[in-house]
Amino acid sequence: LRFLLFLTLPYLSLGQADAIEILNGQAIQGGLLVLKTKPGSKLTINGKKTMVTPQGLAVAGFHRDDTTTLIVQAKHPNGTTEKLVLKPSTRNYPEQRIDGLPTEMVTPPPVVLERIARDRKLVIAARAHASSINAFAGSFSWPVKGIVTGVYGSRRILNGKPRAPHYGIDIAAPENTPISAPQDGIVRMVSDLYFTGWTIVLDHGHGVSSTFLHLKKTFVSVGNKIRKGAKIGTVGSTGRSTGAHLDWRINLFEKRLDPALVAGPMPSQ
Repeated sequence: LRFLLFLTLPYLSLGQADAIEILNGQAIQGGLLVLKTKPGSKLTINGKKTMVTPQGLAVAGFHRDDTTTLIVQAKHPNGTTEKLVLKPSTRNYPEQRIDGLPTEMVTPPPVVLERIARDRKLVIAARAHASSINAFAGSFSWPVKGIVTGVYGSRRILNGKPRAPHYGIDIAAPENTPISAPQDGIVRMVSDLYFTGWTIVLDHGHGVSSTFLHLKKTFVSVGNKIRKGAKIGTVGSTGRSTGAHLDWRINLFEKRLDPALVAGPMPSQ
């Protein structure tokens, strides 16, 4: 769905050429939006400077429970300004119960807490890159085909204990099934983490990243430039997992987004 929104100023009526356009995505909790403005424009979102490509592309997004209205403001090279207001639609999330997990994976012993904290810092740093590549604006494909066993946003009950919501899509597939890059990117992390096992973070530009969890094998190294469709690893069951699957996540910096909204429905196998 494409549509244009524009602001009529007291001294100037802005035409379509200056309008901020939503090229892709929707204003909804978990959604990623690709915006288009006039090349050379400066953009802010809620007063904070936002990266803009030479073609005038930028990105915005909403996390799982976001109710914050985003005010996107553009200042064009000719001095005119534009405003776009994005208010997210709210969602209801299902509950998911998972039993049979090892006790230490639900309530970690004190001896591993330092490692968990270190793992978290690694992931945060990997997702913090603000590279100038614009792969975020292209269409995303599913990294693997299989049965969706866990959805974004679900309230998780692990071994009967409430835990943090799920922030990815779980796709069950046979062990060693190849995983493909959903879009071009730069590898920012390849690490074996306590909860997520072998994990890859792929930077798609402007703070948008994909994370791939519970892998059995990894085929890439930090700094590698990856093309869409390239094999980056295989499905496994490492970390906190009850069977072979891929947990695929998408972030906009610290905002956790819904991969199913970004990539659309999984193609038929």
